[in-house]
Amino acid sequence: MPSHDPHSHADLTQGRIRHLDLQIEVDFAAHRLRTVAEYQLDRPATGPLDLDARDLDIASIEAGGRRIEFEVGEPDAVKGQRVRLLDLGGADRFTLSVTTRPHASALQWLEAHHTASGRHPFVYSQCQPLHARSLFPCQDTPSVRFTYAARLSVAKGLTAVMAAACTGREAHRDREVFRFEMPQAIPSYLFALAVGDLAFRQLGPRTGVYAEPPLLEAAAWEFAENESRLAAAETLFGPYVWDRYDLLVMPPSFPSNGMENPRLTFVTPLAILGDRSRMALIAHELAHAWTGNLVTNATWDDFWLNEGWTTYADHRITEALEGPEVAGLLQAVLLDALREDIRTFGPDSPFTCLKTSLAGIDPDAVFSRVPYMKGQLFLLSLEQAVGRPRFDAFLRDYIRRFQFQSLTTDDFLAFLGQELPEAAEAVNVQAWVYRAGLPESLPAMRSALYDEVVRRRREFEAGAFPSAVEAATWHPYQRILFLRLLPPAISIDDCARVEASLGLRTTKRTLELYEFLRLATRSGYAQAWPMIEAFAERVGNEYQLKRLFRSLAEAEWSRPLTRPLFERVRHRHHPITEGLVDQLLRELGVQNRTT
Repeated sequence: MPSHDPHSHADLTQGRIRHLDLQIEVDFAAHRLRTVAEYQLDRPATGPLDLDARDLDIASIEAGGRRIEFEVGEPDAVKGQRVRLLDLGGADRFTLSVTTRPHASALQWLEAHHTASGRHPFVYSQCQPLHARSLFPCQDTPSVRFTYAARLSVAKGLTAVMAAACTGREAHRDREVFRFEMPQAIPSYLFALAVGDLAFRQLGPRTGVYAEPPLLEAAAWEFAENESRLAAAETLFGPYVWDRYDLLVMPPSFPSNGMENPRLTFVTPLAILGDRSRMALIAHELAHAWTGNLVTNATWDDFWLNEGWTTYADHRITEALEGPEVAGLLQAVLLDALREDIRTFGPDSPFTCLKTSLAGIDPDAVFSRVPYMKGQLFLLSLEQAVGRPRFDAFLRDYIRRFQFQSLTTDDFLAFLGQELPEAAEAVNVQAWVYRAGLPESLPAMRSALYDEVVRRRREFEAGAFPSAVEAATWHPYQRILFLRLLPPAISIDDCARVEASLGLRTTKRTLELYEFLRLATRSGYAQAWPMIEAFAERVGNEYQLKRLFRSLAEAEWSRPLTRPLFERVRHRHHPITEGLVDQLLRELGVQNRTT
């Protein structure tokens, strides 16, 4: 585990944060969190202590009743600012008073009319990868894990939740205080809170769902199988150590499909389709309880250790519960998305390596499917080299050996060579981990569901379209794969036929709609513009929005419309998404007329 993370100002030789006691007041009127935090270190600090911050107003720092002098460094576009406590004088505890700013990158503040109930405002956090530092000064690196206790003060009528155990609530005159405890140590990027008009439904002994009241019934039905998924995951990976696995249904502006905050996964409301077809999403976020939350990448250069392992693990959960045909189909969809991302970066780009060097680069700016799917394929290659029983024993040993620790790629490869040397010898580890692009030899994948889509793709070339009746019987991932396997651009008439066959004008399936809208944009199918506008307004997924806006900016017919559309919808999206799309459009030369 490194003492220095290229994305953090922290120097871990100075000491590590081990526990936080937080008192947080949520101020919707000012769009601020006011926090008094007591920090406990792993040992007394006799010299300076460096913390990460971004756009924070620090009122004071004290230790043992003594004021601690501090310095705030110049802002860095990626790392934020260094807060240096000049001399703790041998103290292992200190108290810091801090207020967030209205544009804190970790927070989105929503007015009541942007929520499902329309009655109360909503705020939520998204700290991965580098945004916890905009909530309070911390060692914002996955190499540092801490426990915490928190008291969240909110206006009456609102409910506060955290990725922690709620231990009680106290009513005051016009406010309520919710108490939380997080006894398992987490890295800062897994710190999470939300406040809004929320209700709860128990799903099983260890599972439940929070949602705004208008969404609760549908959410409870959609995710009713979570308890069985948790049990299936335990069979594969060992005991679940986080006590509960609850979900929080987020506003549509949430920038991810899901975020694996321990005890409380944040999930997009766009997964509520009435048919439980997005269970692969739940499998992925649940798998993070072992691969990511329990065993964590040490730096963002090693992100594949989180996402590659988790994509492998969710593949195993999906295979166990939905069968190898569905698991193989989903893998084909993800492999095609991986190949697209490699083409976008360029086949020789260092961002297509598993082990990367991101010093000076915002990890959000180069987010892709590479660490997910290339990492999964590498692990699947290891499995196929030695057989599943042998690899399963290795997987369980890996989780037991490194639970509640943070690893580098070198740490993992050393463990692989020691515990599974026959796999390390059979597979070209250097090519998978350190070389750009994909190795020539990929692990075998089979699915009759995939073969059927390939057959229908060939028939499309001959002018045959799937009927609406036939397409309605396809698995949702078959529909997505069919769209992905079509030529990059098709005729206007063919766009209309595909739209009608798949019922895309009225679909709730945003994954299918996303694929079609990019195809329609490349094909010059201007009739899709109202659908594009509606998608850009209501879908918050930053990965999809970045790629959709790239397609719009690159197509001649839609390029003049791209910046005006973004300016109309940007206020509806999380600051992370807003900033990334704006940066992309600027890089593509699509400027606002006023700039």
